[in-house]
Amino acid sequence: MARQGMRAKATKEVFPLAHVCKDTNKMTFINPQGVKLNLYKQKVEQAIKSYEKRLNKIVWQALSQEEKEKLDAVKPIQYLENKSALNKALERSNWPISLEELSLLENEILAGKMYIHQAMELQEASKRNCMSQAPAELQKSQGSQKRNSNQRK
Repeated sequence: MARQGMRAKATKEVFPLAHVCKDTNKMTFINPQGVKLNLYKQKVEQAIKSYEKRLNKIVWQALSQEEKEKLDAVKPIQYLENKSALNKALERSNWPISLEELSLLENEILAGKMYIHQAMELQEASKRNCMSQAPAELQKSQGSQKRNSNQRK
């Protein structure tokens, strides 16, 4: 469940015009306009939901019936939103699950949220870039039209 797993799965289909350097783990876009960022965000969001569901289920299954009653819950509750209370309940139960496993899942969820944020920033930067280039391209095309009309005279 390495962080590269989530990224690799979502990246293969969505970033056909990108290169990921394995040493630095940085992504370079050959053509950012060709990237399907909405699809990428959708796939990462699905992965996040899957990890959250798994995290909630693991914690729920590790809690004793007594701890579930103390939390006044009849079904799994959101771990990240109730982390403090759930960790106390797990601590009272002598940590029946690995804190490392919880941390790995939590880190994957946070990384996924960061990937979505970066994709949104890239979309915004791409929009700004397109808008700033549009007037320049319009001027170039108007300039070439003037030259062509001058050449015809």
